[in-house]
Amino acid sequence: METDAAYSLLDNAITTGRLAHGYLIVGDVRGNAMELAERVLERLFGPEHVKDRAHPDIHWLLPELKTRVISVEAMRTRIVAPMAQTSYSGGWKAGVVVGAECLRPESANAFLKTLEEPTPNTIFLLLTDSPERLLPTIISRCHRIDLSRPAATRLAEPWLSRTLTILSDPSLAGVTAKAAAAARMGGLLAEMQAKAEELVSEETAFEGDGPGEETTKEQFDALVSVRYREFRTEFMRVLSCWFRDLAAVRAAGGEVPLVNAEYRAILEDRASRLTRAQAFRNIEAVEDLALALGRNVKEDMALFAFTDIVQFGAEAR
Repeated sequence: METDAAYSLLDNAITTGRLAHGYLIVGDVRGNAMELAERVLERLFGPEHVKDRAHPDIHWLLPELKTRVISVEAMRTRIVAPMAQTSYSGGWKAGVVVGAECLRPESANAFLKTLEEPTPNTIFLLLTDSPERLLPTIISRCHRIDLSRPAATRLAEPWLSRTLTILSDPSLAGVTAKAAAAARMGGLLAEMQAKAEELVSEETAFEGDGPGEETTKEQFDALVSVRYREFRTEFMRVLSCWFRDLAAVRAAGGEVPLVNAEYRAILEDRASRLTRAQAFRNIEAVEDLALALGRNVKEDMALFAFTDIVQFGAEAR
């Protein structure tokens, strides 16, 4: 379902007094799912203090620490206890669980009674992109809204163009040039890390579950880690698409569809310098790089190993 259509249904439910007490919003927790949640909150509380999460009757709960879980203690102190209190404004109260799939079984069970027997004028919005990881008891007590999945994203600019510039560099032959390419890729990842910190700083400037409560350093670090890994995943997707294009041209040639169609001439020239085995080993090398990064191998070491193994096809005939 598109976000506008989902909002229209919820807006009508508010108008007619038929708003349910719990909604499971399945989508991008920082994209369309968050957008829908914020629009509903603005409808109930007004536009002030929703974006900055400063309204005293809106209680937010996010995964904490680098373990990326929602503990039972966090659930009790940030959702269960405050939602049992009288609202400050005398109207609605809202509890928003971002990344609800991170609920541990004990925290989900601690939340269950509150979800089953809410006080009047209470709404819970549970945001997730992995509903299959939620306990069935939680899912069964919510109205589920499945939002349309966004198309697969590509790396944001200027990183996309700069990554493709590195991959298409005609000098990519020899140990020194490959090492330089690894260093340039590492520089891009460092910029993504810095951007992740900047974005999370903006998002959490007023983070918290009530007046005066700030995001802890551990929570901040966890949010930065998640955002950075999203950037890095998109970076890896660019690498994967490039080398899959290269293998596709080497295997099929002709007018085979390419992700990077604007680089067809370069890819065709590179593919002509590789064997099929080399082209497909390149794909395995990208997969190995992704696994290494996922195991927290130092990025500079992983990138140098990757560029040393991979065959870019830039070598002289």
